[in-house]
Amino acid sequence: MKGLNKLALATAVAAAPFATQAMEPMSDQAMGETTGQAGVTIELSTEMSIDQIAYSQGADTGSFLVNNLEVGGIGTDAAQGFGDALDMEINVDLPEQGDTLSTYGSKAGNDDGLGGEDLTLNDGDALISVQSYNEVDGEAQPVDLRMEMGTASDSNPDGEDAAFQLSDSDGSNTATLVSELKADVFLTQLDIIARNDATDTGVGSDANGALEIEAAFAVDDLDAQFDVASVGIENMRMAGAGSLGVLKGASQGSGEVLGGGAAIVSMDIGQGGTLSGTGPSETLRVNLANFQADIWMPTITVGNNGSTSAERSIGSVGISNLQVTNTEMSIYGRE
Repeated sequence: MKGLNKLALATAVAAAPFATQAMEPMSDQAMGETTGQAGVTIELSTEMSIDQIAYSQGADTGSFLVNNLEVGGIGTDAAQGFGDALDMEINVDLPEQGDTLSTYGSKAGNDDGLGGEDLTLNDGDALISVQSYNEVDGEAQPVDLRMEMGTASDSNPDGEDAAFQLSDSDGSNTATLVSELKADVFLTQLDIIARNDATDTGVGSDANGALEIEAAFAVDDLDAQFDVASVGIENMRMAGAGSLGVLKGASQGSGEVLGGGAAIVSMDIGQGGTLSGTGPSETLRVNLANFQADIWMPTITVGNNGSTSAERSIGSVGISNLQVTNTEMSIYGRE
């Protein structure tokens, strides 16, 4: 055995110069021709609940409360590909110079995306794209999301806590602003671009970069009760500009609200100065470049004069071709 060990050691020593010679650094050209995986995909299925979120500014200032928040899937017919969990696929890519969103399968480059806009990606950017991994008859489905707060929450069947409340510092007195809020949303596009160079985004600085968000969605059913004003909204729907007729006739939970196209949002988030030019040099800057939607509110209630929503209803409201552009916000704390 001792002889074998000596033979192995001698062989290793003799081979060392050849191994060192084989480990020479790769040239730039060789490295450019070597690639790994095209990107990273994360498939996620989740349900989330939070009993309470409390925001306060000091020991004696009271709190703003958000109660019984639940997020999951819409939970419609399983044959449609939707379940009780929130199901999504998150794709992360590091683009090459000159790539575009459509290069990575985004809908932004299509006419039914964000007005045909196909954003160019740069070397050093990161693209995070969210979509559903569910398919029906080979077709990708939108991400379906249900959010519930307050008395509409399954975790709070007795309605002990409202969705949004104000509380004094010791919690002995609370005021209800919104008792319940529920929304079913279909998300057809969510692209988040982390920009290495924030020059073209309108917010942020080159040193810190910026986030550019492109989203397309439809609201299938939104219910809210604003107790602070005794106003309620039931079965509100939202989709793309020009979709008001579709919204009025869509069946709840079917996804038919997307028949008229999706509402679109394009915005930038970064670090920058105040809009007024005075105050701190570093604030949270949010620029809403484009928002387009139609909204249908079939039932609006005021007061409690009646036992049913139909009896309390004061009518319906339709909003056609709502457009918000060139909107800027600067958010910062005060001394």
